[in-house]
Amino acid sequence: MKNKSEKQAKSVSPLPGERTTPGDDHRENGGGEKEKPYSPFKDFVKKFSKQKMALIAFFAIAIIIVVAILAPIIVPFDPTVDVLSQYSQEDQDQLGDNRINIGYQWVLSDGSVVEATRVPMVDSGNRRVVNARGSADSITATAVNEGETFVAVSHENVTNYLRIVVTQSQFYRPILTAVEVTPGKDYFAPGEEITLEIKGHLSDGEVLEDRSEIARVIEEMEELQGSQDTTGGRIVGQQVETVEEGVLGIIFGNMDEEILTIEEDGRIIAAQEGVGTVQVSLGGLSTVVQIPVGPTALGQAEPIVTAFQFQETEAQLVDLYKHQPPSTLHFFGTDHQNRDIFSRVLVGTRQTLTIGFVSVILGALLGTTLGLIAGYYGGRIDSLLTRASDVLLAFPGVLLAIAVIAILGPGIINIIFAVAVFTVPIFLRIVRSSAMSVKNMTYVEAAKSIGVKDYVIIFRHILPGTLSVIIVYLTMRIGTAIIIGAVLSYLGLGGDITAPEWGAMLNAAKDNSRNVFHPTLFPGLAIVMTVLAFNLLGDGLRDALDPKLKD
Repeated sequence: MKNKSEKQAKSVSPLPGERTTPGDDHRENGGGEKEKPYSPFKDFVKKFSKQKMALIAFFAIAIIIVVAILAPIIVPFDPTVDVLSQYSQEDQDQLGDNRINIGYQWVLSDGSVVEATRVPMVDSGNRRVVNARGSADSITATAVNEGETFVAVSHENVTNYLRIVVTQSQFYRPILTAVEVTPGKDYFAPGEEITLEIKGHLSDGEVLEDRSEIARVIEEMEELQGSQDTTGGRIVGQQVETVEEGVLGIIFGNMDEEILTIEEDGRIIAAQEGVGTVQVSLGGLSTVVQIPVGPTALGQAEPIVTAFQFQETEAQLVDLYKHQPPSTLHFFGTDHQNRDIFSRVLVGTRQTLTIGFVSVILGALLGTTLGLIAGYYGGRIDSLLTRASDVLLAFPGVLLAIAVIAILGPGIINIIFAVAVFTVPIFLRIVRSSAMSVKNMTYVEAAKSIGVKDYVIIFRHILPGTLSVIIVYLTMRIGTAIIIGAVLSYLGLGGDITAPEWGAMLNAAKDNSRNVFHPTLFPGLAIVMTVLAFNLLGDGLRDALDPKLKD
């Protein structure tokens, strides 16, 4: 009878929902199938798989970590160097010219064209649009920002313009690039009033002879650029400004007062025989004209420079110097130093994650150890450690980190240490609370009763009972650490401000944030998405590791 009752007891199936132990491997359920042993890991995976947002965050973090590891290999551009030096010839041809060299020669008063022998004075009408410099044979213009301006090229008393457009669109209206002045006849007799013929040369090659048309173009240029005298030469001798009908501000500069006289009303009178020279300035442009007085003056004048002959008088450039907008070549655009923002964001992932992971792990290790000691021993040790953590928690996290950086100095290593100091009291309080509840469990009391050493009880029996809490808060604190690290870098406390780190990128872009959005948008989005992913993962881990939550 005894053997029969034992066999019946062995054949009894477990109650529905009852978990089996490893010793129950051969126990059968009511259907005759073997019951699988309980696995905490499988139970965690089952719960975590139901957290959809946490799963998305987990895969997002995995991708971010892979990007951080492979970033130096997969980035399309060197994140520390201007992209212009990295363009292929195909890219340069597709995008257009950011810089142009325009050759020039001198035009002499006898109509001949010769090579220049001196470097001219070069001045950009708007240096926010174009930078310009001159050499003995060419003028170099480099685009800075989108817009339209001119480049004034001057030699002694002659000034001509080059029209430069920095834009993605077609040319705007043409501008006056040179003024040409010729005497009304071959020579004038002493006492005779001198007549001058004035022509305006436009940047598109058209020549204006009507003075009202010249005046209209000058007015348009003044509206565009603002009135300014950019002549590099100087007017020698008597100066008279005349406003004739249809022409604005013609300035006559008498360079030979013994031969010519300029009246207050702007009339030029031949005084005595010889070759006189007059500088004519109009709307910032200037030229010189030689005026023979008397028949003997013919052929006596030495040719002088009256104008520049440029290979082209207008050019269209593309703004590739900085702040290029997002495109297929630069997915996130370029920054104020024309560095590829997409490459900098990818490479910055490594440094940002390093700050987040290392600082939190260091803070968690120290805070967990102190929390276990405080929770296990209690008494004075607990009181001392708790009060110290209260002092640290009384400071706002950023302020505490800034105080640490102020003592240690800026730098990535010091940022990691500063964030770790901010993290220690948080883990101390969390682990202390958990350890105080676990140390009263029966298995801990049993270990004490058989004389197990304290450090063995702490790290073998109490620590495993607090791991779930530690893992959850460690994951969530990484996001906070990333924010604190970015804030410190944004404040210029991260060491090298040119490094491709998200906070430093925001700091470098803040001065131009009113005009361009992409240098601040994409690093900011990277911070937000990374922190959000860690927070969502932490929430999912908390729900999956909570034994009170049912499936």
